[in-house]
Amino acid sequence: MTIALTWTALADGDGPVLRYVPELRDGTPIADLACIVRGRSAADAAHAAIAQLPAWLLATEDTILAAALVRSGAAPKRHAIVMQCDLRINAPVLDVDSRFTCVDLPDSPADPQWTAILPSWRAAFPSDHPDHFAGDDDTAIAFIMRLVDGTELGPLHRSTTLLLDSSGVPVAGIMVNIRPQDPPLGGPWIADIWRDPSLRGTGVGAMLIGRARRLLREDGQVSLGLAVTAGNPARHTYAGQGFSTVIESQTVLLPPAPEPAFQFPSR
Repeated sequence: MTIALTWTALADGDGPVLRYVPELRDGTPIADLACIVRGRSAADAAHAAIAQLPAWLLATEDTILAAALVRSGAAPKRHAIVMQCDLRINAPVLDVDSRFTCVDLPDSPADPQWTAILPSWRAAFPSDHPDHFAGDDDTAIAFIMRLVDGTELGPLHRSTTLLLDSSGVPVAGIMVNIRPQDPPLGGPWIADIWRDPSLRGTGVGAMLIGRARRLLREDGQVSLGLAVTAGNPARHTYAGQGFSTVIESQTVLLPPAPEPAFQFPSR
């Protein structure tokens, strides 16, 4: 079952100016899929968004709107590429080989296995990586758990996998959630995929994606989506696994509401 998107409109003195889908991510409100109402200008839409949605994130496919927002004081946060793979195409895919063991991710933040998982997860996104996570371990586990328990993107699919090497050490993983909207922004979705840098060139990423594609296809799913930050070299890996770009989206952080001007008390 899919959930219909709930659209909200911002208006100014001349009527509706911007449409968006309100969401909440990690406690921050976001105006998703923001678009300018026909007949209105990007400058009008930017002015309304900044005046009426202080400190919100705003995501849009409209590069002109994004540029107008930045000129008006919004801070660029992420340039994301949404990619999709058609699972109905019966192309040969890799699967996880005998060097590794597939297990489930822990379903509790208190599970001590997280201590063993985080080193490979952090190593996959070093400080110069566009998707680097700067929080401490407790914050990182809380972030991942929102994907594990379905709070952030919907329930996990059984193709979610933690990969152990021959010594039982976690070295890679993939998280596949079932987002409640229709594709390309909904349906099966790779929320996270990582591998220890020591496995670069071994095909582990392709194995994890191949296993996910096989299990999703077995369950009757027809597509698999993901979002990758522009500049992330993994984009080429995804393209090689049958993913193609369907959307480019830019996210900006709108400035906070201005402090009220100080006024001397009247006498």
